Amino acid sequence: MPNRSADRTARTQRLIVISLIGLALGFLIVIQLRSQAAVARTLAAQDDTSVALLINDLNRANNQLIQQTAALSQQEAQLRQALTAGGADSQAIEKELTMLREISGEVPVRGPGLQIGIQGSIMDFELQDALNSLRNAGAEAFSLNGYRIIGSTPIISRGQNLLIGGRSLSAPFTLLVIGDPEQLQPAADLSASTLQTRVQVNIQRKTDISITDVIASRPLIYAQLGR
Repeated sequence: MPNRSADRTARTQRLIVISLIGLALGFLIVIQLRSQAAVARTLAAQDDTSVALLINDLNRANNQLIQQTAALSQQEAQLRQALTAGGADSQAIEKELTMLREISGEVPVRGPGLQIGIQGSIMDFELQDALNSLRNAGAEAFSLNGYRIIGSTPIISRGQNLLIGGRSLSAPFTLLVIGDPEQLQPAADLSASTLQTRVQVNIQRKTDISITDVIASRPLIYAQLGR
């Protein structure tokens, strides 16, 4: 009887951890939706004030994504501890860990999606807008000119170049997006319609896209989950 009670308690704890992961991911989606709404509002008026507000909104959204990524990393550590303990839910926990590693860009991924070619320089907020639209349409992984992009990757304009996670990239750009091409196409077309007023954009559907670049995980030193 004590063993059965301990098993039930352990199973409940693991399910709680998995639920926390789901809540955290849901919060990330809400942030992205709000960021997308802010972009849509401010792009309607292309004056300097609107652009400044847009950049501030995107920076604030990026900071929130970075904080949520830290929380996900700590919850990933909790999942690993639960997995080490073993039990009937070990397969479910392993699946959640794999999903987390894919979201955080720690492992190579492949699948169907879109290849988007951009023949010209773009601004950081334009790329952020495109990424948010594609995420909302179900995009699961991104790569720009061979470099992996996740929700917390800093994207900054530097002259005619883009700094992606500290790496300087210049046009032409090739954006790889993994997800359902049918669902991604309308979001890609919408972003392209804005960019095509000054740069050439080419969108191709692909049955097999490979993203091999990975982002090294960093151990948390100061960040802890709030209680």
